[in-house]
Formats: sequence, structure tokens, C-alpha cells
Amino acid sequence: MENSQPIVELDLYIIRHGESMCNAGYGREDITFKEGQDPVLTEKGIAQAVAAGEFLKDISFDEFYASPMLRAARTATEIMKSRYENLPLHIMPELCEVGVHLDYKGVEIDEIREFAPNAVYAEGTDTAETRMRYDTHEENDKVNERARFVIDYLRTRYKSGEKVVLVSHAAFITNLVFVIMSLDKQAPAFDIDYNNTGITRVTYYKPGTYKWGDTVFRYINSTAHYSLMK
Repeated sequence: MENSQPIVELDLYIIRHGESMCNAGYGREDITFKEGQDPVLTEKGIAQAVAAGEFLKDISFDEFYASPMLRAARTATEIMKSRYENLPLHIMPELCEVGVHLDYKGVEIDEIREFAPNAVYAEGTDTAETRMRYDTHEENDKVNERARFVIDYLRTRYKSGEKVVLVSHAAFITNLVFVIMSLDKQAPAFDIDYNNTGITRVTYYKPGTYKWGDTVFRYINSTAHYSLMK
């Protein structure tokens, strides 16, 4: 019999980073290897992140996670500034983008702490050797393994209605969403064009307590916060 009171175990907000130098076009040809692999946010990207933070400021978030790449960690930081700067920002290497060059090893966490003083490695990923997580990204199965790891990681730790933010990258978010939809075992029949700072909200219910299913997408790639950009 259906439970009359749906029980939320996890409310997950998946957010793409704001506009980066790469998204905007670098405007010059002499970019460094680091800039090419790990571009920073543009002023517009920062404004997008600030607007997302303003839009979400009344939600009582419990945890924030971000990719170790500069554009994602900075986006998370700008969102947190609206209300959550005292919470730790958990840096999760598994959230890094698809297709990063194998020679790029990422930045030290001290560089992230220059703009995110409360940045810490997510539990279990706290050594220098784990700054980045990628393999042969031409193999989609490897990316899906990472995505499944992220979901299992969160679902193991959060079962009491916590509200959690993940800030990652368009291609990886696509794999993450397909894993959540249980579409990771087949060739995808569609794609989602995630906007910079587009927000996707997924609610996980205790099995059997919600009539529409245990996993519910509230919205995908919402950019309602763009109206708040200054």
C-alpha cells in the first residue's frame, strides 16, 4: 500500500559551471596548456553563478560538491557566497569533465583555496594523486563508471532528506543524468544541451513512498535565475 507521506532521502541539485574562457572563445591564440584544459570563468560566468546563488539562497542546503577544475569550483564558491560560505566545499575528482588531456594533472587544492578558503577533498579523495579522475574518455563505459560512483557515493551518505549541490561539467552531467535514468547500458537516443549554470533537480524518495516513483526529476537545465543577472 502506498505510504500517505512521501519520504525524501536525497534532494540533489546538479549544476553546470558558469561561462568559461573556453565557452566564450579565448579571444587570443597564445593560450597556455593549463588554460586550454582548465579555463577559468569569464565575468559573465561569475555573474551567472552569482545569479544562481541568489535564486537558490532560500533553500537550506546541507552539502556542496564540485569538480576540481577551476571553473566548477569557482561557480560553486559564488553560489555559496549568498548564504553558505561557512560550509565546506567538497572537491570531488570524479566530477571532472570528460576529455581532459591525460597530461593535465589538475591544480593543487591550495590554488582552489585562493577563492574557496573552505575547500576540502571529499572523503576518500584527499591525496595529491587523486586531484583528477579520468581515463580513456573515448570509452563511454569509463565515464559511466565515474557517474555511477558519484551517485553511489551520495546515496550511501545521504538518506535523511539532505539537500546537496553538485557543480560539474556539461558532458559529465549528461552521463550522470543517463545513469540516474538507467540509460547508461545503451547508446543514448537523445542529448541535453546544458546551459552554463543550468540547474537540474533530482529527488530520491524512500522506495515505495511516492506514487510517481522512487527517483523524480523536478526540472532539467533550468535557467530561471538568468533574470537575476546584473
